[in-house]
Amino acid sequence: MSDDPIESVASWFQMNSKPILLAVGGIAVAAAAVFVYRSSAASTREKASAALYEAQTPYVQGKLPEAQKALQQVATRYGSTASGQQASVLLAQVLFEQNKADEGIKVLEKALGSASADFKASLESLIAAGYEQKQDMTKAAEHFAKAAAAATFKADKYNYQASQARSLMSAGKSADAARIWEELAKLDGEPISQEANVRLGEIAAKK
Repeated sequence: MSDDPIESVASWFQMNSKPILLAVGGIAVAAAAVFVYRSSAASTREKASAALYEAQTPYVQGKLPEAQKALQQVATRYGSTASGQQASVLLAQVLFEQNKADEGIKVLEKALGSASADFKASLESLIAAGYEQKQDMTKAAEHFAKAAAAATFKADKYNYQASQARSLMSAGKSADAARIWEELAKLDGEPISQEANVRLGEIAAKK
């Protein structure tokens, strides 16, 4: 080996040219794969958004059976995207409006499997609404509790807890409801605390 540092480096690159090229090639392939994936994902999101926009037209026009079919296609094809999850929400609403609570609940439960954290609370609250339509207030309360647990913002959490307590009251489970209202009543400055105190008064009057 030469004592010249430049010549030494050049010699090292000559001897190791193959592994260096393989490493650089591997990085290039990985970078290309990431680019293709991101481009594909962006394209899918755009297509899903366009499909959702188109599927909403019959819903706005009040053509519920047609809207149901269109939204089902978007929810099935683009379920992993935000637009696909929104389609599931709208599809459930369309089904609820047609008094198809069981079908609406199934759509929402399926959507939960691939839903992002931002959608889980909304999906759970809609499932609860489906059970309210079925007059199953105990199940409604269970899903409002799940919605509260998944809520990102405190205000949403408190509203879901209040809905849970109302469902429990309707189910005749006043003691369980009172425990929730008592916690909400402690939230000074929160609008929900006022209703909580009123509800606690109602429960006390019935004893």
